[in-house]
Amino acid sequence: MDWIVIEGVKPYDGRYELNLGGAPLTVREWGWMKRHTGYLPVTLDGDTFSDPEVITILALIAMRRAGKITATQVGEVWDRFADAPFGSAITFEAGPATAEEEEDDAGPPAESSNGNERSSGDASTRSSGISRWPTLATSGTPASATSASIPSRLGS
Repeated sequence: MDWIVIEGVKPYDGRYELNLGGAPLTVREWGWMKRHTGYLPVTLDGDTFSDPEVITILALIAMRRAGKITATQVGEVWDRFADAPFGSAITFEAGPATAEEEEDDAGPPAESSNGNERSSGDASTRSSGISRWPTLATSGTPASATSASIPSRLGS
């Protein structure tokens, strides 16, 4: 579980749960992301989540989900947070990796079983980092990643 921590911006100080894996962003929340940060679902990647505006909108989303603010208050609280010092007032805390993620990273990659002794270069290194953010489609429209396809009928 990840957390957003707000300190020094009363009355919003607190530690708010952020579970994007279990509760993906809603259409309304994506709208806030787009309006306040300029990011669209297809433009987000792991580096995006180091952007102060992205962390700030995630803080507002976490606060709304926790019942601290209402949807109509998001714009007003955004303006208040925009003047807060980032990194000291609003911080992101990544929770521990899940057991499945830890299992995947438990040891070195399996040895090749093809028996070929020759190599065309140095072996690649295995990444020790695991993305905690949902993977988003990099092409198509945002809806195309989740919409069911309807087969067309010719001559009907």
